[in-house]
Amino acid sequence: MKNIKLKKSVCVFCGSKNGNSKIFKDATLELGAQLAKNEIRLVYGGGSLGLMGELSKSVHRNKGEVLGVIPKNLLKIEGINKNHGEIIITDDMHKRKKTMHDNSDAFLCLPGGIGTLEEVSETITWFQLNITRKPIFFLNINRYWDNFRILLEQFVSLEFSDKDLLNYFVFFESVETLMPSLLSSLNIPSKE
Repeated sequence: MKNIKLKKSVCVFCGSKNGNSKIFKDATLELGAQLAKNEIRLVYGGGSLGLMGELSKSVHRNKGEVLGVIPKNLLKIEGINKNHGEIIITDDMHKRKKTMHDNSDAFLCLPGGIGTLEEVSETITWFQLNITRKPIFFLNINRYWDNFRILLEQFVSLEFSDKDLLNYFVFFESVETLMPSLLSSLNIPSKE
């Protein structure tokens, strides 16, 4: 029997748009290169537009593995005609998130819109309810997630959430500062 090496995977939530600053795309391309370099499979929303598309292209261009998960109703909206790697088409958004969760060892949130916020909020909720204990990271590019962090702190200060909420995830300001913690959480030695 062959000895099969099991790759670690990170699920990345990010926008189907690029945002209004080149810094978002640049950091996303850097992240894709780092994931490929460290042999971390990308699990993402399956679209070919915006940061999602840039990330999947970057991982693929750097010879990494990509798993896209997209519901049927988003095929025409987010497109998969320019995707790279394996694609799983689900019946709905709920199955999409469950499939992404089941195929990932950690979660990483980049800038995005309401869909990105919904995905990461559900992931934090699952952590809070002890449905999962997979690590959650935020790439706070250009301080994108600062107001979200303030909102979470308000949940705690007004006692709508336990103070443990703030320990469920970690914010990083750059790909460079993120990678050591991501690698450590996945038990992957650094390639530096």
